[in-house]
Amino acid sequence: MSKLNLKYFYKVVTWLITPFFIFIAYFSALLARRHVSPEKPRLVWGSDPIINNSYWSKGMKSAGYMSETFTTDYFSINKRDDWDLILSEKYDWTLPQLKPLVAFVDSLFRYDVFIISFKGFFIGKWPFSYLQAQILKLAGKKIIVIPYGGDSYVYRRIRSMGTLHGLMISYPMPSLDQERISRDVDYWCANADAVIPWFMGPDGFGRWDVLIPSPLSINLEHWAATTRDNDADGASGTVIITHAPNHRGFKGTEFILKAVSNLQAEGLKIELRLLEKISNIEVCRILQKETDILIDQIICTGYAMNALEGLASGLPVISNLEDENYTMPMRRWSFLGECPIVSASPETLEDVLRKLVTRPELRKQLASASRAYAEKYHGLDSGQYLFRNVIDYVYGRCDSLINLYHPLIGEYPNRIPRIEHPLVNNRIIN
Repeated sequence: MSKLNLKYFYKVVTWLITPFFIFIAYFSALLARRHVSPEKPRLVWGSDPIINNSYWSKGMKSAGYMSETFTTDYFSINKRDDWDLILSEKYDWTLPQLKPLVAFVDSLFRYDVFIISFKGFFIGKWPFSYLQAQILKLAGKKIIVIPYGGDSYVYRRIRSMGTLHGLMISYPMPSLDQERISRDVDYWCANADAVIPWFMGPDGFGRWDVLIPSPLSINLEHWAATTRDNDADGASGTVIITHAPNHRGFKGTEFILKAVSNLQAEGLKIELRLLEKISNIEVCRILQKETDILIDQIICTGYAMNALEGLASGLPVISNLEDENYTMPMRRWSFLGECPIVSASPETLEDVLRKLVTRPELRKQLASASRAYAEKYHGLDSGQYLFRNVIDYVYGRCDSLINLYHPLIGEYPNRIPRIEHPLVNNRIIN
């Protein structure tokens, strides 16, 4: 059978099974209502294989929750042990094409709280995907939605043209699928019990239940602080700069290469190492043993998992925190004011690097604050605090989370002393 005929065949089959699936899903939802456990709900993280889900799930599991990841598959840079259930390994009694439907219905009985992206849970591409929230709610389930980027960036709503252009370079195809992505975002913002869009919030979501620069968690036992003690200043010795160019246009890799080249031409002894197509284990080793400065991204405002790995490793980290549309609310009403990440853009990176390379004492101050910040806001216990509160919120045990991380009246930022560092609004001022 040709590819065209096969595609047509699957399309016909999809429409034929739609009424049957809808009946089964609604009937199962009514049965599953009896299995809800609001006091100690069962959590599922999926269905995209985003490593954040694995960290969050392990954190909640260690806090005593029944918590599992359930994903379509997993990426080669991760280990199989990072994940619990993999769709391709289950339901061998049915056709591969029908496994997402079976997984969705089966999960109605297995879990109480669904933590998902804006793609939904397994059936986001099926013609009846618009019924997901209704079926989950009929089953008494709670829905928490957290974006990761590709699931929810509606390009025409993005405030920053720099971010938009970076996306156009690295991810041009979503620009042709804006209507669907926009519908997904609006659908889940209207139907989720909680939405946590972190730095993406200003880009057209119109809703956030928790204001947080980043909800990411990391296992700090696996990412120990570096033992490297390098007093090099670019003249007396070499400073090692590391960058992971997995999304070059979005991260601004070409500007990083140029800045390093210009500084080398000035005579500074610096070396740039690019982390490409290597396992997380090797990334961990390089950051802890062979790195003095980590550059995460200099185009999009915010910081992501690689920056967090650098913070946990006790390194000075550079990322773009320039746009006040995004950063000001996070400083005023959340904990970004404690963040020791050094902000840089393509226009300022060369000067920022020069200061960090030539001032080893500044690097040490930032390195100490980096690890402290990771411990306070991004350890597994930090994720437990966030999601315990979100779970209480979605079950009606608290009225609001909007001031959860408020630097003046929030409980969490004041539980231990403020993280002190020499930056002002994430910039080196002297």
